[in-house]
Amino acid sequence: MLADWADDPGRDGPQAVRRLSGVTPTSVKWLWYGWLPLGKVSILEGDSDVGKSTVTLSWAAIVSQGKPWPTSVVGTKHVDSISDPADVVLVGIEDDEDDTVVPRLMAAGADLERIATLNRPVDEWGDPKPFTIPDDIDWLRQGIVETGAKLVVIDPISACMPENVKHGVDTSIRRVLMHLVELARETQCAILLVRHFNKAAGMSAKHRGGGSVAYSALVRSVISAAPLLHPTDEGATYALARAIGNLSKAPSSIGYSLDSSADNEEVPEVTWRGTVDVTADQLIGADGAKVADARKTAPLREAAKVALKELLSHGPLPSDEAIEKTQLASGAGKGTVQSAAKDLAVIKISHYGDSGAISHWTWELPPGLQRVKQAGDVEF
Repeated sequence: MLADWADDPGRDGPQAVRRLSGVTPTSVKWLWYGWLPLGKVSILEGDSDVGKSTVTLSWAAIVSQGKPWPTSVVGTKHVDSISDPADVVLVGIEDDEDDTVVPRLMAAGADLERIATLNRPVDEWGDPKPFTIPDDIDWLRQGIVETGAKLVVIDPISACMPENVKHGVDTSIRRVLMHLVELARETQCAILLVRHFNKAAGMSAKHRGGGSVAYSALVRSVISAAPLLHPTDEGATYALARAIGNLSKAPSSIGYSLDSSADNEEVPEVTWRGTVDVTADQLIGADGAKVADARKTAPLREAAKVALKELLSHGPLPSDEAIEKTQLASGAGKGTVQSAAKDLAVIKISHYGDSGAISHWTWELPPGLQRVKQAGDVEF
């Protein structure tokens, strides 16, 4: 009897349920595969000295120019993300636009016509007031609609929370953040929140973000930024690692450095330095997940050494090709392959082009590991 009543389309009042048989399945759309989904809210978090704002401005430049994102490596799959140039809206940015934000965007090659900051809303007397959520969510919606933005950066999210929010109460935070979740879904843009780590060193990456756990529970991707213990061979001194995400398999962490721009040494810019073999927990130094734990790194390094030795036993290879094929054969990250090359004392030889500049590098085994090529050897 109850089921008959629930299915009765003629009854008065709104229905309490919606049957999923009427939902058409769709695929997740990505701004940057594995890192920033469209139509969702994500978080970038880290301490104050890792260049979070500079990283977000680098991402804004990528979106504005329609440039390729750093390649996402998921297992043995390499995914390149690129889309048409689109607009970006910056919200709550605390740095001055003229001497900080714009110079950094210019250093990153941004199309400034496609990047806008959200004007402060006004109160009932017409005076500017701080942007807060959810009171001014319609103002942000208007900004997204005016520009057709595909990326919205709120930096920092803590500055946009209402004064009466209870920061330690998950339900209070959820009620505020749900407005952003719904706005992202409605506009199909990627909304990125920036926040600081808390002071609880040693915690897992999932719990290092400052404030309520409701932040991590509601967003679809949480990205940790932190310094590396040691620079990589490619020059990475920092890395991004996905700490939380359930829309794709986790991509390999990506290294970066903060360098002086060519035109002004006082203006930093991000240089992407390829994948690094470190998890989010290892990156932030979580207890029980220290980098270089032999129990975690030794098996992959040994597998990489075996694969690399076999590849190079047939003769020298371009370094990029040797690294990629070793990754595919062993499942190791780029950093682990490079460590394996060091263990094998691989000889790295530079080759010069007609201009006199280095055109590429090759790797070959040291004399003690080389063998005479035999009939029937497989060419790589």
